[in-house]
Amino acid sequence: MKDNNITSTQNEAFEKEYCDTLNRLGNDNRMLKGLRWFLDTAYNRAYNNTECTDSKSVVILGTSVPEELVIAAGAEPQWIIGGSLASTVWSDELVPRDTDPVSRSVLGYINRPDGSGFSDTLFIIPLVSDSMRKIAYELKSEGRNICLVDIPPDRNDTYSVQKYAKQMKAMCSAVSEHTKARVTRRSLVSAMKLISAARRSLHRFLEVSRGRTDIITDAARLFVRNSYYMTSSIVEWTRRLEVLTGEIEFYAVRMKNNERNRPCIMLLGSPVIFPNYKIPFLTRESGLAICDTADYITLKTNIVYGESAMRGRRDRLIENIAEKWYAYDSSPSFVKNDVLFGYVSWIIQKGYTEGIIYHVLKGQIEYDFELERFENMLAEYGIPVFRLETDYQYQDVEQLRIRMEAFSEMLVQRRYREVRRAS
Repeated sequence: MKDNNITSTQNEAFEKEYCDTLNRLGNDNRMLKGLRWFLDTAYNRAYNNTECTDSKSVVILGTSVPEELVIAAGAEPQWIIGGSLASTVWSDELVPRDTDPVSRSVLGYINRPDGSGFSDTLFIIPLVSDSMRKIAYELKSEGRNICLVDIPPDRNDTYSVQKYAKQMKAMCSAVSEHTKARVTRRSLVSAMKLISAARRSLHRFLEVSRGRTDIITDAARLFVRNSYYMTSSIVEWTRRLEVLTGEIEFYAVRMKNNERNRPCIMLLGSPVIFPNYKIPFLTRESGLAICDTADYITLKTNIVYGESAMRGRRDRLIENIAEKWYAYDSSPSFVKNDVLFGYVSWIIQKGYTEGIIYHVLKGQIEYDFELERFENMLAEYGIPVFRLETDYQYQDVEQLRIRMEAFSEMLVQRRYREVRRAS
């Protein structure tokens, strides 16, 4: 058993990490009253040591399974997606130190001292990487109740969608057995509508707030997106997001954008996950604006269901959800991440992206496998790429700042040269 003083210190470090980021977000976005609810939601998540004690609780590791199926099976899903440096300490005895920080953070959070212990929880684990497979093995060894979701890695396989749909039906059965609630056609349609409304609201928020760093910082935009995975009520989250979006629209009409001179970049690669926001904080300090992100969390916002997807029997609806998800999945599961490649190409063709920061967390080598392909494509458009490798530690902040400022200055000089040529 761990020393109580050590445990208390570790919990304090975890809570401080959350609060430091929340305070920075709040101070940088003071005029947005609607942001307060989202900050409070994250704060409560940090201080809540008793979550997931319900025997019907279902936790999703990562974001690569359709939560609408979990909701249809009678559960309110909760997510553990990493992001915390402090929680990596709690996994020191379970995994090697060279394990990627997201996996260490996820496993550490589950084993949080003085936490709930997740004793009666069903864990849904999408096997998107080797690290996630190791986590699944570790949790199974601890006697946890787990449901594995194996994502077919080759979209050229004629039967890949059918295989994925079979996985989704098995997941539905596992959750239904855990919650003692039947998955019905009605519950599926209700869940599809609920999630579609949330994603439409998020998509609208991201569109309205893009490029308005004078109203809401890039870090706050990412935070609001990530807050979806912290809320205990998707309905309330959607309502609050509509309020915040309306507030931003109000200011956008009345305020001149004084920060248009910031070079517009896309953040690509490993997703930035709250509370470790050193990258978006540094981009702002370096004079850059994050106009878009491209990762497996981003692409989820495009998954909405029309009326045609809600027709048919129960199994047909599950297949419709599976087909839509598999088509948009851009997780590291795939041999070639064509979906993400196509999305980035589409964003670049809009014409406002001036540079790419390719963010790689140490240990997540699957992103480096994709880098050369992206570099070749972006070179055709004349878009420079800055590869940035880091982890959840903060010792490299000054080194990253120097490199990022140099990248920012290079983009500014490119812009001036293009203006001269045009004149």
